[in-house]
Amino acid sequence: MNRPWLLPLAIFASVFLVYIISPIATPFDSRWTIHTALSLIHEHDSDLNEYLPLLEKDHFYAIECVLPSGERIFPIQSPCPGGRLSAIYPVAVPLLVAPAVAILEGGLKLSQPILRPLAASLPPGFRRSFLEGDLVGGSMPAELIIASAVVALAAVVIFCFARTLTNVPMAAFVALVFAFATPAWSTGSRALWMHGFSMVLLPAGLWCAWKERWLWAGVIFSLAFFVRPTNAVPLVLAGIWALWRNRRSAMQFIMGVLPPAAIFCTLNFLTYNSPLSPYVRLKGTAGVSLHGRLGEALAGNLFSPGRGLFIFSPVLLFSVFGIILWIRSREMRPVGLFVAATFVLHYVLMSCYSDWYGGHSYGPRYMSDLCGLLVLALIPAWPELSRAWRALACVALAASIFIHSQGAWCWPCVAWNSKPSEIASSPQRLWDWSDPPFLRGFKDPR
Repeated sequence: MNRPWLLPLAIFASVFLVYIISPIATPFDSRWTIHTALSLIHEHDSDLNEYLPLLEKDHFYAIECVLPSGERIFPIQSPCPGGRLSAIYPVAVPLLVAPAVAILEGGLKLSQPILRPLAASLPPGFRRSFLEGDLVGGSMPAELIIASAVVALAAVVIFCFARTLTNVPMAAFVALVFAFATPAWSTGSRALWMHGFSMVLLPAGLWCAWKERWLWAGVIFSLAFFVRPTNAVPLVLAGIWALWRNRRSAMQFIMGVLPPAAIFCTLNFLTYNSPLSPYVRLKGTAGVSLHGRLGEALAGNLFSPGRGLFIFSPVLLFSVFGIILWIRSREMRPVGLFVAATFVLHYVLMSCYSDWYGGHSYGPRYMSDLCGLLVLALIPAWPELSRAWRALACVALAASIFIHSQGAWCWPCVAWNSKPSEIASSPQRLWDWSDPPFLRGFKDPR
C-alpha cells in the first residue's frame, strides 16, 4: 500500500526527537514569546503588564513601553504608568505559536494526574513548573518543544520540495543535512527565535514560486517579512520574479501579500499608530548602516571562527557550486538566481548591522535564516562531484554535524559568549582560532 506520508512523518519524528533530547536551550531574546502567546490566549492582547513582577526581576530586558499616544519608550528602567509593556520583537511569532501553546497548556492540564507526582519528585525550577502545567515558570522547556517542532516541520518542507527536484534518497539526505549540519539544530530549535520560522517559510515560499503558485508564494513571503523584517529581501525578489513571469503572476502574488499585510499593519496601527513596528525601523548604533567595521563583518559572517557560516557549516560551501549549476541550467535558472540574490543581499544587509555577530548566540545566527534555501542547492551539486570531491564533502558534512551538535549539547560552548569576557566588550575573540566556541567542550568538559 502506498503511503506517501510515512517518510515525511518519519523525518519529522526523528528530527523532533533528537532536538527535544538535546539539552541546551537558549531563550535569550525570545524569553517573552511564551508569555506573549499566553497573553494573546487569555487576555486577548499582546501586553505583558500582567507579568510586571517578572519584567522587573529581569530588568525589563527587551521590553518597551507604548503610551496611549503611540509614543514608544525603549529602553525602560521602571514601569511606565498608563503604558503598555510588551516585547520589542514582532508579534507575529507569538501569534503563530499561540495555537501550539494553547494545545500544550491544555495537554499538560489533562495530564496532571500522571505528571504531578513526577513533578513533586523534582526540585523547584523550570522543569517542575512545566510538568505542573505552569508555562510561565516552565517557559524554557515550552520554547524548546515548540521550536523543535517548528524546525522539524522545516525539514519536512525541505524534503517535500526536494522530492520534486530529485529522488527520494537524495531528498531525505538534503532534509537531514538541513536538520543536523546547519544552524537549524544549534540555533533554530533551541528557542523560539524568529529564525526558525524563516527556515520554514522561505523554502515553502520558494517551492510555491517554483510551482507557479504565486498567490501562496505571496502569502508565505509576506508572512515571512512580518516574522522577521530582513525577509523583505526574498519578498521583494519573489515579487520581481513574479513580475518577470507575467502580469497575471504578479497580480496573484500581490493578492497573496495583502492579507498578512492587512492583519499585521492593522495590529501595528492599533499599537504604534504606524503600519510597521519600531523593530523594523532600527536606527543609530543599533541599526543598519555603513559602519566602521563593515569589512570585518563581511569577512566574519562567512569565515569567522566565532560566527562564520562556512566555518560552522562547511558543507554549505558545496551549495555555492550547486547554485552556479542551477544558474547555468535554463530550467532551474530562476531558482538559482533567486537563491543567489537572496543570499548575497541578506549577507550584505546583516553585515551592515552594527551588531553583526548576533550578540549572545552560537554560530552564524544572523545567517541562519537562509540555511533552508542553501541546502537545496546541494541537490544539483552532489551528483556532479568527483570521488575525491565527494569524499571531501563527506568530511565537511561530518564537521558540520559535529559543530552544530556542540551548540545543542555543550553548555561551555554556548557560554563562550561571556567567558572569559563579554563578547560585546572583546569582539576580537570572534577571530581567535585558538578558542573557537565549538571546541570549548574539550577545554571545559563539564
